[in-house]
Amino acid sequence: MENKDIQFHITVKGIVIYEGKTLILKRVRPSSDGLGYWELPGGGLEYGEDPHQALVRELKEETGLDIEIIKPVYTFTAIRPHYQTVGIGFLCIPTNDQVKISFEHTDYKFVDEDELEKTLDPHIFNDIKKTIEEYNQIREYNELKREAN
Repeated sequence: MENKDIQFHITVKGIVIYEGKTLILKRVRPSSDGLGYWELPGGGLEYGEDPHQALVRELKEETGLDIEIIKPVYTFTAIRPHYQTVGIGFLCIPTNDQVKISFEHTDYKFVDEDELEKTLDPHIFNDIKKTIEEYNQIREYNELKREAN
């Protein structure tokens, strides 16, 4: 069924991990999707951007951070009447932890997995849980390797 009134929006989100903790931001207002105040940094693509460019720009605008994108790790979609959002989540590492939040947010924090689960909406947490676990396994492996040398 074709409907010319339907709009599509593409968004990118960053799972930004620094020293084993994940960055979350507190929105000025709760999400219109009922996902609460706390979210991952990110935002929509502008015309002509690819997802990597959009994520680098959004993270700089929202947090002041420069990031290294490791890889895409999950996708999500939200369907509303006449509007659909499709999102891509990326695992990222910031080059520093000097966060400067924008007007879109009132607070930020780097949290461990337990606090992440308590703070984020379960829909968001469940999307990123496997990525956090994978990151922690790689980090532990690298630490063991370093100790062995």
